[in-house]
Amino acid sequence: MTKKMNAILFGGLALVLALSACAAPASPTPNADAIATSAVQTVEARYTDQAATQQAAVTPTFSPEPPTPTLAVLPSPTSVPAQNGEQIPCYFAEFVADISIPDGKIMLPGTTFTKTWQIRNVGSCPWDTSHKLYLDRGDALTDTTSIPLTKTVYPGDAVNLSVAMTAPTAEGVYTGYWRIATPYGGSFGVSSFDNALIVKITVAAKPDNAFAVTDVTYYMLRDPVDITACPAKGTVYTVTATITTNAPGQVVYHWNQYPYDGSKPEGGKLTFADAGKKTVSWIWILKPDAVEGIERRIGLYIDSPNNAELFQVPFIWTCP
Repeated sequence: MTKKMNAILFGGLALVLALSACAAPASPTPNADAIATSAVQTVEARYTDQAATQQAAVTPTFSPEPPTPTLAVLPSPTSVPAQNGEQIPCYFAEFVADISIPDGKIMLPGTTFTKTWQIRNVGSCPWDTSHKLYLDRGDALTDTTSIPLTKTVYPGDAVNLSVAMTAPTAEGVYTGYWRIATPYGGSFGVSSFDNALIVKITVAAKPDNAFAVTDVTYYMLRDPVDITACPAKGTVYTVTATITTNAPGQVVYHWNQYPYDGSKPEGGKLTFADAGKKTVSWIWILKPDAVEGIERRIGLYIDSPNNAELFQVPFIWTCP
């Protein structure tokens, strides 16, 4: 038993010595500043990793948006391409003239007549026989309210469009508005305002008593055009009025200006051999000492046959 105990004690002692020989040498005394710096760096690194993890969690990811689809507009085989870099609309028409029956023309009840407009194709696409002149609204004055074109009208060409009509039996003013329908479901008129073609007649049992001015339209030019300019000689406003009558006769007129400056109104007379249009002009000069910022108006008063002022053109003058 004693031998066995000695063997165990000897073995244990040998094991302790072996472990001591393998142990690492003692570390030097730790530096407090180094420990603090290491701790701060550890904390910073931890928060940096944590922030990156949170950012990845909350920041949405965007996949590239698909390009917006575009519709390719294919020109007709005979269309005219744009010139000088300007985009020319496919359907664009210009009014040229009323070949027959000026607006407001006096007609006896039941009179048959043919209304003819002349227009020009100023677009980039031709109008062929699949295009139709049709009544868009107003008084038909005919049973045929849709008429195919009789030929192809190429860009740059003018064409006369005619409709056979009959004046109603009842006295009054009748107006119809016509447009051109395309084979694709749309339609177009004339000018940049897409106006309809108009037929307008006055039905009267006694035409000699129905002579009248039916319309007055105005066009104004300013000289100088630059609205910031204020020349010492004054700003010149030239107003042109187009007078439309419904029959032959004489028109007596004078110009009105508002506010009135006390000068004698200018006027004159026009003789119409038939229903139609004539133009007259008038000039208003505003000097730099004129009152600024108020609305001024110019109107043409028809002394005979209407004894009325038909519309006015307003403007505001300033002298910067």
